[in-house]
Amino acid sequence: MTQLNEKSPVITGGATGTGPAATQQGKDAPTAVLIGVTGGLGHALARLLAAEGFRLVLAARREYDAAALTGRNDGSAIYQSADVTDPASLEKLASAAFEHLGRIDAVVNLAGISPRKPIEDYPTADVDALMAVNVKGPIFVTQAFLPGLRKQAGGGVIVHLGGAMDGRVALPFMSAYAATRGALASYVQGANRELAGTNVVLSFFGPVPSNTESESPYFDMWRKMGVALCEPNVVAREILATIRKRRQAHVMGGGLLKMLTLANAVSPSIADAIGLRKFGKLIKQHSPR
Repeated sequence: MTQLNEKSPVITGGATGTGPAATQQGKDAPTAVLIGVTGGLGHALARLLAAEGFRLVLAARREYDAAALTGRNDGSAIYQSADVTDPASLEKLASAAFEHLGRIDAVVNLAGISPRKPIEDYPTADVDALMAVNVKGPIFVTQAFLPGLRKQAGGGVIVHLGGAMDGRVALPFMSAYAATRGALASYVQGANRELAGTNVVLSFFGPVPSNTESESPYFDMWRKMGVALCEPNVVAREILATIRKRRQAHVMGGGLLKMLTLANAVSPSIADAIGLRKFGKLIKQHSPR
């Protein structure tokens, strides 16, 4: 994100977030709120942004220590419990974050769940949880922070993490999960059209499969598909670049994933022929019944 006015902080550094940020400390430092921060990607992002000079408000459902997440004990981060399925808790989080930080340059919503099962094996509880966390959650996060972002000079960016690829590539044995990621991609697109002309941007961020505990049951599956796992700190740098550039969408991935994403956008049957249908057998082997 570049400086938009005399009161906005300067957020600089390498485009990929690999270089040190030339930021002023204290009240002039860049700021961010990270939600769902206790997972592998959230932990990596908290440490990166702290190292880059951000003042942070960190949030997730369970209690946690901010210093343990950032690796810094200098008061640059505070922690507050919040649940993306509970609008009231998000309103409290937004109020506390604006009060503590003064302004918010970026909100990153990392919360998400991804049960992977055959069509008939998704119970009502799983479907309800998917909709609550992956669809309603981003809407509630946006609604909680948007009024404050609209009011402040320079606006801000809200980054929502989606699934691998662009949210519209639906893999077999992930049908209900894929439906929620497609919904998120459409929500972000529609919101940005509505927000055109303002300084507020929503971003759909599609990470690659990463070397995290939550993804560990599927490591062998991705290996057999020829998809290399990404380290969380690499994903974190891409999220930082998305914040700085205020991208409306950013999809990570090597040649195979990008080819499948493009092919699927042109013709799903082409994507099937290239490899999506063949992936079904491998996904099925790693989907508990």
